[in-house]
Amino acid sequence: MGTCAAMLLGRSVWTLGANGWSREAPTSPEAAAVDALSRHCKAAGRSAGRDLVIVYEPDGLSHQVVETPNVRRAAFASLARVRSEHPVVASESIGWGIEPAEPGPGGTYATQIHSEFVPGLVEVAVECERAGRRLAAAWSVYTVAAECLRSRGGARAGTVLVLVGGHVAIAAFGAKRSFRAWNGPMSEKDWRVFWAAVGEPEARPSTGAPHGASMRRGMVVIADGDPQEACPLWADLRATGRIEAVVGVGDFAATAARIPARHPANLVASFPRRVDLDRCLAACALAFLLAAAAFGLTAALEDSRLRREVGAGLARMAALEERLSGLEANKRQMERLRREEPQPVLSALPGVHAALIALASAVPETLTLTSLALRHGGEFELGAMVVAPGFDLDGARQAFSQTGFKPAEAEGWSFDTATGRLRVRGRLGGPRP
Repeated sequence: MGTCAAMLLGRSVWTLGANGWSREAPTSPEAAAVDALSRHCKAAGRSAGRDLVIVYEPDGLSHQVVETPNVRRAAFASLARVRSEHPVVASESIGWGIEPAEPGPGGTYATQIHSEFVPGLVEVAVECERAGRRLAAAWSVYTVAAECLRSRGGARAGTVLVLVGGHVAIAAFGAKRSFRAWNGPMSEKDWRVFWAAVGEPEARPSTGAPHGASMRRGMVVIADGDPQEACPLWADLRATGRIEAVVGVGDFAATAARIPARHPANLVASFPRRVDLDRCLAACALAFLLAAAAFGLTAALEDSRLRREVGAGLARMAALEERLSGLEANKRQMERLRREEPQPVLSALPGVHAALIALASAVPETLTLTSLALRHGGEFELGAMVVAPGFDLDGARQAFSQTGFKPAEAEGWSFDTATGRLRVRGRLGGPRP
């Protein structure tokens, strides 16, 4: 999606250099860490693409679990209860995001809303825009940890531990979501709280669940180098057998860069996007020229198509007039045939007059006879031409046969579909016995 430019973890800023990711810990308050993050994003923008991604977990980022309907981010921000309890959703200067809603007990849904207490991320976005880059996404550690759990964790993994210099965090997933972080040096008391939060309840004796070992939840660890350097309890954690994978800081940043910007937890999605008027004008002018060219091409093609259709229509009219003239001539010829007496040579053929009358009635309106020859012995040959659409070849053959004009078995029936001409040869009354 973009390039992970930097990470703000607690009060430390992590940046990518020639030797990998390195940590910078400003001695000033959190505002100095945000300034350092902005400075590094601007520097990264000179060598990276236009869209930048950061991991944003300052000391004052809030993570609250909220019951919600199963709705998208925009609908969530429009809920009256959410706007009353979390007015940050109506702000355009404070970053916030939500995790996808997950089902809970009793048909309810819950999400976790990440939000700043004071504006800070908006300053980073403004500095990136001044440098000619766009801050496409900012992710909390919890969101990136969820993605790491999906890609690196096993089937039983449900917790992510972040063990890097100056920042230790526990992200729990599943039916009960939670996030807890410690920034700066940790005391012995902090580590005891950390161990209690990580928990090892499955190692305790269980009287009611003999299969307690099957309920053990695995953990994915995010670490910079050797986790033992950041966590004095690392040996005890390893001894629990719950460590599923150890992910480096570089892989953690790469995971953040792969999350789509449309994810509802994107902290910068609430900021209004600035519009570059020069680019808008250029885009509008280009769109106008393309539309004008397309309109001209369409008009020329339409004119050519209309000309072809008019020419084809005139040709069809001429062909129809020619067929009508032939039809009138055929009608006159049929009338003469009806008035004529049978020829002497056909006197030996009984029912010729009736057969001709039946043939005249059997000829469909879509067909016009063009020739008819009756020879000695009852042999006949007739020609016809299709003059209207809807000609039924099988029906015509059956009608001719019923009138006594049965075609011969070998090449007695010939129809040219290209010209619409029909030739029938055979013997009147069928073959001789």
